[in-house]
Amino acid sequence: MIRKHFETLWIVGLFVLVAFAAGAQIARAEPRVTITYAHCCPPDHTYGVYAHQLADAVEKNSNGEIKIEVLDGGVMGTEQAIAQKVQLGTVQMGGITSNNVAQLAPSLNVLVLPYMNSGPEDLTGEGGLLRAGPYRDEMNKRVLEESGSLRIIGGFNNAFRSIFTKEECVDEIGDLQGLKIRAPKNPVMTAMWESWGVSTYPIAWGETYGAIATGVVDAFDSPTDVVLNMGFHEHIKYITEATYLPQAAVVIINNDFMNSLSEEDQQILLQSAEETDVSHAQYVAENGERVRNALTGDFGVTFCELKDPEVWAEKAQAIWPDLYSLVGGGEDWVETTLTYKDTGKLE
Repeated sequence: MIRKHFETLWIVGLFVLVAFAAGAQIARAEPRVTITYAHCCPPDHTYGVYAHQLADAVEKNSNGEIKIEVLDGGVMGTEQAIAQKVQLGTVQMGGITSNNVAQLAPSLNVLVLPYMNSGPEDLTGEGGLLRAGPYRDEMNKRVLEESGSLRIIGGFNNAFRSIFTKEECVDEIGDLQGLKIRAPKNPVMTAMWESWGVSTYPIAWGETYGAIATGVVDAFDSPTDVVLNMGFHEHIKYITEATYLPQAAVVIINNDFMNSLSEEDQQILLQSAEETDVSHAQYVAENGERVRNALTGDFGVTFCELKDPEVWAEKAQAIWPDLYSLVGGGEDWVETTLTYKDTGKLE
């Protein structure tokens, strides 16, 4: 009786091992679709977190049949270069800051208008401008028409841009005078700084750390987590958090490549991106507090507060009419965006 019991256990164990081996073979099988996805930053940066969350969601939702190969760290060049590669189809997908895609699709400059949005919820919350829905559908239509080949399938935000300085707090608009400030090469953003009386240095992102370290510039703006995640805390000692501009990014895919996929595979990508948009927004909210605590507690960074935020907003919003020509669709598209934010409808 005991021998028969052990024989039964041995057979069951053998069956489990065979099943496990078969499952492992399936897991090791080559996916039938591989998609390259490029972005600017390390895998633990907010952009990298989104990329890998999306890759995991696609693998899960396709049962391993679709793989996203994430190209971290800007190995495919600057964000503008990556956008061009997606446009040409040499890279299939990318997660890129909206102002750097706007060179190919000016309608995205509506997301760069200063003080268009007042918080992350305006972009990534329920009904936000970057969430799947009627507004993003309309934005996607415009982007495709302008670029010829770019399609938006997702969107995320890395909080709002903060001002970083080496020597002193910026807590009122007059403190900007005399600072050598790096800013992205985007005409809308350049005009915003000029409305505050500042001429900026349009240094490429990949060169910014060296420019700060060597004193070519002594200030720049970006979401706060880059100070911690990319080592800027070695030089940056003062951070002014503001709400003039979000770090809004879009997930773009080459439209011809997307259309080459089966309808089922397209839906898997869209579903996975929508899930990642939601999970990543939660990550960003939680990460902000962690970053602030680490910078103050571990690296002695001081957070400053604007004394005159209404002055910044008034000056920047006053130049909107001068910027309409830089926004694809002009004033009508801006008004459509404002209407949607107020009513949840496009008209």
